Amino acid sequence: MTRKTKFVEIAITTVILMAAILIAGCSSYGPSPGTPATTQVPIPEPNTVTIQNFAFTPATITVPKGTTVTWTNLDSVNHQVISDAQGSIAEGAVFSSNFLPQGAGYSFRFDNPGTYPYHCSIHPSMKATVIVT
Repeated sequence: MTRKTKFVEIAITTVILMAAILIAGCSSYGPSPGTPATTQVPIPEPNTVTIQNFAFTPATITVPKGTTVTWTNLDSVNHQVISDAQGSIAEGAVFSSNFLPQGAGYSFRFDNPGTYPYHCSIHPSMKATVIVT
């Protein structure tokens, strides 16, 4: 094989390789241009509070009397929902959940109008309020 033949062979191989890379770079597994991307965001259920990122969301929820509010823990650590009235069930708290692992929930029916501040007993900086009308 002559030096010129070897150069041509390398040049052709390089061109083929570059074309393959260019074609692969232009391919896409995503939506085609002009197609809007969609993101699925869970729609919260009415009267539901999520526990995520060490916060209650929403921080304040307003419901009519007789409504059941449900808390769901989406964090990977345990949380506990407990009303602020006196700080514990033994001292007169209105409601208190068990420790809630990830994915667990707790529900409480609010039969009396009022404002019910609450917190997580494990993470006291987590605070929120239920307002019952």
